[in-house]
Amino acid sequence: MIKKIVILLLLVAVGAFAFLYFRGGKDMRQKTQVDIPTEISSIKEIAEWEFLTVEMEEFEDTVIPRKIISDDQFARIYKGTARLGVDMKDAAENWVVTSHDTVRITLPAIRILDEDIIDDTQTRTFYENGKITPAIKNALYERAKQDMRRRAMSKENITAARENAQAQFTYMFRSMGFKMVHFN
Repeated sequence: MIKKIVILLLLVAVGAFAFLYFRGGKDMRQKTQVDIPTEISSIKEIAEWEFLTVEMEEFEDTVIPRKIISDDQFARIYKGTARLGVDMKDAAENWVVTSHDTVRITLPAIRILDEDIIDDTQTRTFYENGKITPAIKNALYERAKQDMRRRAMSKENITAARENAQAQFTYMFRSMGFKMVHFN
């Protein structure tokens, strides 16, 4: 008789556990589906997403004819960092389209997120012969900035940043329950 009561109690406990387990799983799935629009808008609100950092060093020099005997010569080394990524403010209104277990994502173009690439504290004068004016300093600075932008936005860097973006967005959307993640 005691054996039958113990077996009956075990069956009731297993049944109650199974009921709560499966009911809890269903509630979790429903909760995830309800929260997806909120999650998607949260992703867009973050705005800038960085996917590649490019450290650079640029050498710029100039010669300015000034004197009969010698010219003014200046050479500077600029160091900087370009952060490549996407700004979700540039995303289309329907940048995410969902259908059952599939999501189709259209990300904005990869770009440099911060235009202040050059780290002024790391700029060093390599050579200086003559008097350097603010106009000369500015011209060297702007030329270095343009050269760094051009190198940062190379085809290889853009491809690497795009691949990193797709990998991170795939991971995020799969964690939301989507099995198939496609990019336009």
